[in-house]
Amino acid sequence: MTKKTRGVLFKIFVFLFVILTITLSLYATGYRFNLSWPLRLNKILLKTGTLALDTSPKGATIKITSETKISSVLPFFDSQKAKTTPAKIKNLLPGEYTITFNLDGYWPYEKKLRVNPEQTTFLEDIVLFKKSLPLSVFTTTAQPISYSADGDYAWLEKSGELINLKNEQSIGTTTSKKANWSIDGKQLCDGSRLINLDDGSQTNLKNTIGEIEESQLTDNRLIYLSKNNLAIFNFDTKASSVVQAKGTILSYHATGNNLFIVVSDKGKTEIKNFDIKNKTFLNSADLLNSHNFYFYTDNENTPILIDREHKIAYLLSTDTKDQLIVDVIRDITVMKWLDNNKLAYATESEIYIYDLSQTKSYFLTRLSQKINSLAWSSNNYLIYATTKEIGTIDMTNEGNNVTVLWQGNNLSSLHLNKKNSILYFSEIIGQQSGLYKLSLK
Repeated sequence: MTKKTRGVLFKIFVFLFVILTITLSLYATGYRFNLSWPLRLNKILLKTGTLALDTSPKGATIKITSETKISSVLPFFDSQKAKTTPAKIKNLLPGEYTITFNLDGYWPYEKKLRVNPEQTTFLEDIVLFKKSLPLSVFTTTAQPISYSADGDYAWLEKSGELINLKNEQSIGTTTSKKANWSIDGKQLCDGSRLINLDDGSQTNLKNTIGEIEESQLTDNRLIYLSKNNLAIFNFDTKASSVVQAKGTILSYHATGNNLFIVVSDKGKTEIKNFDIKNKTFLNSADLLNSHNFYFYTDNENTPILIDREHKIAYLLSTDTKDQLIVDVIRDITVMKWLDNNKLAYATESEIYIYDLSQTKSYFLTRLSQKINSLAWSSNNYLIYATTKEIGTIDMTNEGNNVTVLWQGNNLSSLHLNKKNSILYFSEIIGQQSGLYKLSLK
């Protein structure tokens, strides 16, 4: 080999050494070369980003698919070994990616997101729902089911059965079709009877008060309706006082010192706010004429009067300084408070979120079937039921990922337990109808 040849080779070696050193240094500091066609000088050298991923339960395998056509030099430096959650995936080129989590026995989860240079994109607190089959809790005819405020008890409205969900045992039946839960959820007002839900014991108020058509228990008072007379019984004084509301009483609800009364009189329907403590009417508001009203009271700070006939929800104020009706939502079919300020509601097959602080609704998602029930998981998942399926909607995801948990027949009356681990619902499976449960964790 001549001296000249050795000199050329040495220069080539030095050049390659310098290039490789620079390349490795850039890779070590998180840069990548992008040679995707057509080449763009401003995008040849890109700073990478990081993904922080986690699921509940942990141990889900992670699959990452690039949605952006970006090609990297030295791809072996970018290869990722199979990872499981929790994990940090580093040195990802900026762009769109699809992240998929898979775990045996659980429904897969998929989400599209963007990785930005020099930033960590977080995809954590992802709940994976268990693949399970419904189990029968109580067999009865298909019917609406309501649940106590604390979520521990279920009342089958047609058959009158009361179910303790803590042990899934029947604790008795009601005789009235207009039974109401007490505010604390510990008792059920069944006409003249108060049923203690913990042990099934009963207190009969017939001898003390007389015949009661419908009643509501709040604090130390019983608000009751008898022969269209609305009265308040005080358990401390053992005395009743009649609320003078002219006309036919269509519905009522008490919270604190506010007693909301819907009255129809001489072709006019209105809602009135009665001050229980001072025994006087405070304010009122006109309503559309209807004979199908009920109060939705999951959020006592903002009771909602529902007009089923016209599919209207009236949001009410308990502050006497405000107008009685805070806002009106139309075409509403079902609803569920997410917190004291946000209400999820459905209009047929569309779901919206109403923000009370802004008195404004925004669109969430649209499904292919009419929605008849909603439940809320504290892990930011909205659970819905149509007659044919139960699914979850990820509220933290801009795309609102939907995972179908169960496909059935005549589904309704969703209820999630306190641990967000068991979902109760009404269903017909085969020839057997009644209350069922689905394990989510």
